[in-house]
Amino acid sequence: MRIVTPIFLFCFWLVLTPTWVLGQTSFGYLEEKEPVFFVDYAAFREETSERFRLEVHYKILTKALTFIKLETGFKTSYEVQVFVSNKINKQVTGTSMEEDYFVESYRETRSPSDFLINQLVLSLYSGRYKLRIRLIDRNSGSVFELEKDFKIPSRSQKKILFSDVEFIRQLSDSTEESKFNKRGRTVIPSVSRNFGDTDPTLMFYYEIYGGPQVPKAYVLGYEISHLSQPFLYHETTTVVLGPEVFVVFDSLSLKDFPSGYYTLKVALLEKGREKAKIERPFQVDWSHLNLLKNDYLKAIEQLRYVASSDEIKELKEVPKEERLERWLEFWKSKDPTPPTPKNELKDEYYRRLKYVNLNFALPTKEGWETDMGMVYMIYGHPDEVEKHPFDRDVRAFQRWYYYNENRVFLFMDRGDGEYELQTPYDGKIRRY
Repeated sequence: MRIVTPIFLFCFWLVLTPTWVLGQTSFGYLEEKEPVFFVDYAAFREETSERFRLEVHYKILTKALTFIKLETGFKTSYEVQVFVSNKINKQVTGTSMEEDYFVESYRETRSPSDFLINQLVLSLYSGRYKLRIRLIDRNSGSVFELEKDFKIPSRSQKKILFSDVEFIRQLSDSTEESKFNKRGRTVIPSVSRNFGDTDPTLMFYYEIYGGPQVPKAYVLGYEISHLSQPFLYHETTTVVLGPEVFVVFDSLSLKDFPSGYYTLKVALLEKGREKAKIERPFQVDWSHLNLLKNDYLKAIEQLRYVASSDEIKELKEVPKEERLERWLEFWKSKDPTPPTPKNELKDEYYRRLKYVNLNFALPTKEGWETDMGMVYMIYGHPDEVEKHPFDRDVRAFQRWYYYNENRVFLFMDRGDGEYELQTPYDGKIRRY
């Protein structure tokens, strides 16, 4: 991760046997559908005017940008443009920023885990708006654009109201001046609102305005809900509000939450009645550890492309209290570089698993259960893809070419959108 803080602060060896070798392939023409550009916003009341401070947060995966090699490293140049229009689609404000960004190694230009986070700030009156933000790669001319509708509430002096909830990626008590400074603390936003094993704590910040002149006690409640489970979490506490802005930094544990989409609701209650509320969605990301805790048998089935049938059978029979330990032992036995802390095989396997679930999933199957998912899991990204979606007298089909492996795979659309691997296949692989 990179948090940019200058003057312009942008915020597997693989064969299907117990020991297998990872196919070394370069990226071809399969489209990557993983998002590379994220945008979020949060509005807070200005203390010296009738407006609200709109913070527009964005996150850019560096692999989405084009870098130019220099003598001392690699450089990319990009521009971010922000436009805000009202309900009749008339632009009311906007801003832009250009930035050069440098890295030392080529690996950093392609890393799936490196990114930039930044924010731009605008000032707006209450109303309904559309936010449009555009990222322009100056080296390639590529453009990424996102839109969001949002509302800034009315500034009523007789009504208690919440600011937006800003989800937090990192929080520190730094005293350094920063665009991310809030109430004497440095708050790095979680732009994608995506949480998981690496950050199992839901941290957030918000403000409450319009408390009575004479301080008064209220009940502050938190609820986390899911489409299939309305009340997964509920907690209340007592707070005393007065005319000053009431500032809240808080956190909730997501340790036992399975992957999925959730809503956080914050409500202020007086005698059991809601005086004000704010709701914001967030996501608990899919991960192998999350799945291991919540659907162990499925997590073991997903090892079919790296484990033997005997290994899978043995893992399925492990007592519950030993599951994590035995799973870790399994992957340790597959580590191509045991002396190092990094298990390249495991990391690549789960990167591929995430990719196939994003790109090849069907209404009745997850991506790893499909034929395309199977081939991708074993051989990685094809060097070239030949697509025939509209050929006359022939069902839609694709050919995947792996030049280093000297293999070609033919997939034919069954007629329902699922591409089936055609015979003769590789000879070495076939789904269980």
